Amino acid sequence: MAHWFHRNVLKATTNQKFELKIANPTNATRKLCSDLRLSRNRLLELIKNPNNSSDTIEPAFHSYLSLLYGFIWEINSAAEETECVGRPNPSKLRNVLIYKWTHTLLGTNTYSSADSVYEAANMSMNVGLWFMKHAAMIAAKDDINLNEAKDVHTMLRRAAGIFTFVQTEFLPQLANPSPLGSDLDPRILNAYVNQCTAEAQEVTVARAVELKHNASLISALANETSKLFLDAANTLRPFKPEISAQWIKYLELKAAFYRSYAYNYCGENLLAMDKCGDAIKALQESEASLKKAKVLCQEYGKINGPAPKVKPDQHAVFKRLAPIVKLTLDKCNRENGLIYHHLIPAEVPALDTKATFGLVSPIDFQMQSHNPIWNLDIYRTLSNLTPAKTEKEQNLPPVKEDPVHQTSKDPKNASGCILQ
Repeated sequence: MAHWFHRNVLKATTNQKFELKIANPTNATRKLCSDLRLSRNRLLELIKNPNNSSDTIEPAFHSYLSLLYGFIWEINSAAEETECVGRPNPSKLRNVLIYKWTHTLLGTNTYSSADSVYEAANMSMNVGLWFMKHAAMIAAKDDINLNEAKDVHTMLRRAAGIFTFVQTEFLPQLANPSPLGSDLDPRILNAYVNQCTAEAQEVTVARAVELKHNASLISALANETSKLFLDAANTLRPFKPEISAQWIKYLELKAAFYRSYAYNYCGENLLAMDKCGDAIKALQESEASLKKAKVLCQEYGKINGPAPKVKPDQHAVFKRLAPIVKLTLDKCNRENGLIYHHLIPAEVPALDTKATFGLVSPIDFQMQSHNPIWNLDIYRTLSNLTPAKTEKEQNLPPVKEDPVHQTSKDPKNASGCILQ
């Protein structure tokens, strides 16, 4: 349950002036363009700092999307909006502006699109990344309390909800498919959703250990968490190693670590059921998975990538799990020699495939309606604008993000749970 988090860098974008070539601009159209520019700039500035509160980020995000709304969806009369059921029609303004964004695995070059859905999707990805970074910021405090742990859990579920919304609502609406390996590639989005869900579940596992829940439940939760991390890693394997290796290695080491956790508590549960031979085999598997996790940690530390370098195997939870596994395995061996005399099976016991409690789901994100500045007159005034032409791509420097304090103290709890 050591929540050391791999965090990808924020996506970079060019300055968007929202200059619309209108013959006779009105005060309302001028205000719309000004508000869009200011709202976008403010949001981009706010998400550079993981220390900002979600109460600041969320209104800024919703404000920008509500102003951008008329460039994505058709604006109707009040009566027509009341009658409208389901998704609105695409806006006639979808293609009048060009937006440029970098992508996590594609380097510092921009990929541009004259599609406001592309803008909304990429900005949403950045806000989702902010929620992940904000969770890491809270978790990196020297002493994290229960309410803060709940906040970490919630922030990660919100991030997963935003990524899911991009996947289900924005991707099908894109005028042109985003480049393979971009942040709008369905596989990348799947990796983010699985990673956020797994990281939120880490908090649940830690809480279950703290409260000394049933060993079978802890084992099942840890197993589900391990599988989510591994699913995310497998999703990223088709991409070039030089751009995805660090991210994949992080996901693999987390998967191996939680597999070790799952087998440790599986062994504890089997011993309680007087299945000592099976318990020994489970704990041997736990030991092997932990050794694998440690090797992956060392490999992760040597890979150059965008995420800050850390040494996960130096965290308290790694130091605490190894002696726990050894202690339980030694106990099983003693009990088997004195009481049970069970043969150790060749096959590793099966882990519970589904936890009955504690499984995490994303928090649904809903895009709000258009800003009150939008009305039928403004929409009609802008509807005759000519679609933008493709521009030359650019090379953008990485976003300068504010640093997050990393604790050097061991947590004062039984699980050794720290989130970084």
